[in-house]
Amino acid sequence: MLSEIRDILIIIGISISFIMLLISTTLIINVFLKLRKLANYVENSLEEISDIRRKVKESIPKPISSILDGAVTVKTLIDKVFIKNKSKNKQKGDKSGKW
Repeated sequence: MLSEIRDILIIIGISISFIMLLISTTLIINVFLKLRKLANYVENSLEEISDIRRKVKESIPKPISSILDGAVTVKTLIDKVFIKNKSKNKQKGDKSGKW
């Protein structure tokens, strides 16, 4: 009697673990497919942005295009300098025990 109940419980446990394995495998595959779609979307968006930038450069006269490129470069440089200064200030604050 007890061995029959034990056997039934073992069979039920194995069945449940097998079903959970199938479900988790399905969910993991689904997540990877979604991540691949997201990566493809980002890649296509970057290509579209570069195409638009190229078209804008071609449509704008050369001197104005050079000025715009210089402005973007200066803005990027300024952003990097200020970000570095903020991170240095934060590290100095951490060393002295201040936030």
